[in-house]
Amino acid sequence: MRKILGALAMLLAPWTAWAEDKSFDLGFAQPGMAQAQFREYGWNDRKVVCSDEADHPHEVDFSVTKGVARVGAIRCGLFAADEAGQLRPQPYMVAGWPAEIWALFLPDSVGTPRLAHLKLNLPAQAFDDLARDWNNVLGLPTYRRDKVVHWSNARSDVMIVGEGDAQVQVYVMDNALHDSANRRLGQMPAQH
Repeated sequence: MRKILGALAMLLAPWTAWAEDKSFDLGFAQPGMAQAQFREYGWNDRKVVCSDEADHPHEVDFSVTKGVARVGAIRCGLFAADEAGQLRPQPYMVAGWPAEIWALFLPDSVGTPRLAHLKLNLPAQAFDDLARDWNNVLGLPTYRRDKVVHWSNARSDVMIVGEGDAQVQVYVMDNALHDSANRRLGQMPAQH
């Protein structure tokens, strides 16, 4: 009987380790996903527009910090055409609430742009619904207190932060891509 239990424990150990290090999948986005996959998601009547496109709306600020730009960052947002045909940021429904979505892609070791950082802005009232919904999707959080909920593992971090009565901000990060960008940035000569 001990041998059977020992063998079962050995089989389950890799599964447990995998489950703890899995990337957090939000359905519409997953840390580390390729920029092309993000674009191809069914965004309905919305369009992903990125800073690496020549025809992006110039009235929208796609700028990133100088350091992040130096490692090849691409910033994307979710847009739809207004009555005049102008592209404007367009919210996407997340947990029943409209979320403005911005994504930052960094090149991986072979140059493929991958989702390193996702930021969502939602109304302040969305906090409880979003935390409850993502609790079901992502599992129990690593940390929860007041208006902060945080899921974390070796691969990814997800944080929901309530900003008083103003808004809820969500951050989703791929830790390996962030670390890689920081290493590359540290190896580059300073530019003033």
